[in-house]
Amino acid sequence: MLAAVSCSKEYEEKYDSIYRTDAEGNEVPRMFTWYDIASSTGTLPIVIYYSGSWTVDFAEEPGWAYLDRKSGTGVSYIHVGYLQNNTGNNRSLLLKLSCDNGETLDITINQATV
Repeated sequence: MLAAVSCSKEYEEKYDSIYRTDAEGNEVPRMFTWYDIASSTGTLPIVIYYSGSWTVDFAEEPGWAYLDRKSGTGVSYIHVGYLQNNTGNNRSLLLKLSCDNGETLDITINQATV
């Protein structure tokens, strides 16, 4: 007798909060909140660990960076594109993430100079 049995289920990450509790009982973000990027032109992928609806935007429009999208639902990536920094000074930007459950998170991106 030949029987075929499938036990596989498609795995889906579910997060009701952008925060988690660490081993010491502290509430910490699930995702990175600080990035250092090179001075050259590039793209930075950032994963959003939240299952609900969310929005993200610059605290102040930087002029040297852009977002591939500003909203979404579920665990997914955003991509921050950035231009080469030949200003002679390091520069930074602040992203503001807001979730439909009321939680917020600041994400800082620092770019070195040539």
